[in-house]
Amino acid sequence: MDSISVVDAAREAAQHTRRHLLPVSPLKWLILGFLAFLDQCGRSLTGGGAQGRPGADLGPWQGSHFGRRDIHDVADAVGRASAWLSDHVLVVTLAVVAGTLVIAALLALVLWINARGTFMYLDAVASGRADIARPWHEHAGAAGSYFGWRYALSLGTFVLFLLLIGIVVAGVLGLVNGRFDVSAGGLTLLALAPIAMVLLLAVPLLLLAHVALRDFVAPLQMITGLGCGSAARLLETLVTQHPGAFLVYLLLKLLLAVVTGIVVLVGGCLTCCIAFLPVVKQTVFQPLYYFERAWPLFLLRRMGHDLPGRWATPAP
Repeated sequence: MDSISVVDAAREAAQHTRRHLLPVSPLKWLILGFLAFLDQCGRSLTGGGAQGRPGADLGPWQGSHFGRRDIHDVADAVGRASAWLSDHVLVVTLAVVAGTLVIAALLALVLWINARGTFMYLDAVASGRADIARPWHEHAGAAGSYFGWRYALSLGTFVLFLLLIGIVVAGVLGLVNGRFDVSAGGLTLLALAPIAMVLLLAVPLLLLAHVALRDFVAPLQMITGLGCGSAARLLETLVTQHPGAFLVYLLLKLLLAVVTGIVVLVGGCLTCCIAFLPVVKQTVFQPLYYFERAWPLFLLRRMGHDLPGRWATPAP
């Protein structure tokens, strides 16, 4: 079996990017920026945790100010919250169910838009064109199948985290109410250890599943006309045949993500955060997003599945 060069596929993707993005056409870049934004909708959101400043005033939580009185106050507040929850179980349950349904509906809407955007941007990168209406209608069926799998995966992830959070909250409330006899928190840490292990195992697996769907399953759907499930099984066959190529691709893709993040961060700061705005960011840094989307296509081409080859003479 011939070896598959991930680096050569990257070179071809870079040439493809240069060929279709240069010379610069502002209108084309803007359309591609919009499509790239749709492609990232729902998947590029990251938690923006606040970063502490050295020497910041932490009030009663800082150094020597934190003592038994503060621990007692915290335990008392948690106890009152626990008592209120116990007295309003029905209201809390209905609120949780309603909130879960709302989040599930919003998640479905965002991921549906993302699924359509994934195939629209994929079409644009593979063909060298910048259309909106045609790929929206042309790939509706494939995007619907892709959305079903993506939504099931995301919803399962959401439910898993809800269950894990529920276990942690129940454990804390049980400790506060004295339902568990725990000495020095040893049993608590012992109970949380399996949860931490599940999270550590689940996170990389979920990330791999999302990468596989977007980078390879969606292109295989467009190439073969298969549904998402059948395309995923085809990808499984390819991974079995070329495990080294996919492993190298994942490692280099991680490096590319780091480099892209640094470039976008520096560019955004140099433009007074204007380049951080949605669509603007994808337009300004379009070559990075275009190359990142083209790379797996040329890797699949070396495995016998040529999506760019569909358009022998792409429109300018």
